[in-house]
Amino acid sequence: MSTSLDYKKKRRSGPMPLPPAELRLLGVSVRLNASEMSALDCQRAPVRMARGEYLRCAALHRLPPTIPSLNREAWVSLARAAGNLNAITRRLHEAAHALDATAPPIDEISQVLADFRLSLLNAAGIKDEI
Repeated sequence: MSTSLDYKKKRRSGPMPLPPAELRLLGVSVRLNASEMSALDCQRAPVRMARGEYLRCAALHRLPPTIPSLNREAWVSLARAAGNLNAITRRLHEAAHALDATAPPIDEISQVLADFRLSLLNAAGIKDEI
């Protein structure tokens, strides 16, 4: 005989269900004309959100920051460089704890890289919400 407790123990795939207080059960309907829909689609395209999700986040002032198009390529290349730097740092720390003299310069380079990437976002007036 299977109980609901058995079901919860077996369920391992997918995200955990939201608590009852956080379930979105209420709906709001919005009608737009073609030009308004086009404007909505243009605004939500950079953040890659569904229309309803974008409208909810916009209404609640929770839109994610967007990377300026001019800085996108630099952002991507710096993300790769930051990943490589993190991998190098991790390997150095794992390989030899005796190389403490090399840790501060790597940490400084990492901080400079992080500050530069942040300045790419701030150049377009985006706040520090990353």
